[in-house]
Amino acid sequence: MNIGLISLGCCKNRVDSEVMLYRLKKAGHRLVSQPEKADLIIVNTCAFIEDARQEAIDKLLAAGQLKSGGQLKYLVAAGCLAQRYNKYLLEEMPELDALVGISHCDEIDKIVEQIQAGQRVIACREAGGESRPSGGRVLTTPKGMAYLRIADGCDNHCTYCAIPGIRGALRSKPLPQLIQEASRLVAREQIRELVVIAQDTAAYGMDLYAEKALPALLDGLQNIEGLEWIRLMYLHPAHMDETLIEAVASHDKVLPYLDVPVQHVSDRVLSAMNRRHDSLHLLNLMARLKERLPGLVLRTTVMTGFPGESEDDFKLLSDFVAETGFDWLGAFCYNPEEGTAAASMPDQVPDEVKAERLDSVMKLQKRITRGKNIARIGSRHKVLITAKVASQLYMGRGYYQAPEVDGITMVRSTRTLPLGQFAKAELKAVKNYDMIGEAEDESSQ
Repeated sequence: MNIGLISLGCCKNRVDSEVMLYRLKKAGHRLVSQPEKADLIIVNTCAFIEDARQEAIDKLLAAGQLKSGGQLKYLVAAGCLAQRYNKYLLEEMPELDALVGISHCDEIDKIVEQIQAGQRVIACREAGGESRPSGGRVLTTPKGMAYLRIADGCDNHCTYCAIPGIRGALRSKPLPQLIQEASRLVAREQIRELVVIAQDTAAYGMDLYAEKALPALLDGLQNIEGLEWIRLMYLHPAHMDETLIEAVASHDKVLPYLDVPVQHVSDRVLSAMNRRHDSLHLLNLMARLKERLPGLVLRTTVMTGFPGESEDDFKLLSDFVAETGFDWLGAFCYNPEEGTAAASMPDQVPDEVKAERLDSVMKLQKRITRGKNIARIGSRHKVLITAKVASQLYMGRGYYQAPEVDGITMVRSTRTLPLGQFAKAELKAVKNYDMIGEAEDESSQ
């Protein structure tokens, strides 16, 4: 059967999609990229915020039209939306042949068999138990890089976040299992960069080992022959300590690029968010990271318009962003999520105020990021080449750019640059959020 999969949402969701693709391919199905050529379409959905839910519904409705038109036989909703709203989807979308929650991705081949046998399948048990091995994956990332998801779920219970209610409590993968998975990716797929992800990466191992085990994981990944870059994303600041900082500093494969989502800096707002740290912790953490990690690149995420956020609170946030000088920053307006504590808090901020504050912080960050990029002009860096876009022009990323969320580096080269490999380039110019460089001669590398 021809099967198409549409993957929405975050990179954690992408890993689930890659697992499903592998299971389907192993079962003998043909994977197709064009929906009109598919007999069955799976939409792996996100339900983190309203915009993501709407995008998922739109994709399902579009696929449903293909089914009503006769081009498509079966339609499956998978992922967070299916997990969170399965009863609603059952009632409102009779065209769905299956709902596949987050704990059933590795059973997709059996679920497809049931669909073909005429069953309408509901596989949405509550997330929990041990995090199972992902087994094989059909990678959907550019050549040379892959995500390594080290845990699922989250124990933080930030008052604005629905993730624990959807994906359950923290469930770390055993360390030996992760080293095996990473080694397989490097050996079989020629992966040079592993991007380490989880809902809360810095808390890895707390459930299995009763202590934070990310430093131990980095020890193991450092020893994998052929792996050159290890990038850490989603490091909750409350769980970052000196042991982790030293592990990053002491391993040359671990990039001095850290994604530390702070959300806010006002003590009053941080307390209401249940972030489990205060502004002093953030200030000390940022200072220590800059002191200990030469060449540090910082990414963060902030939220505007959390209930009760005053003009003074927002000024504290803006001043912190300006003073810290994050290389990259993502921002979003607070949105009340069903089932979260913040949704019923008093002093909800008007939407127009949230939007104004979002616009303000993004304009500030645009200036900061441009300044950071301009300062890189004239420096020489390894660039992971991911695509050829024109004659003598390639797309890639330096260590200072994470995939999908930051800018890119365009590299001009008169010689052929192999995809999925590194090239040394001198950075020559800045265009918007991107860098432009020229590849050095092989003799100089």
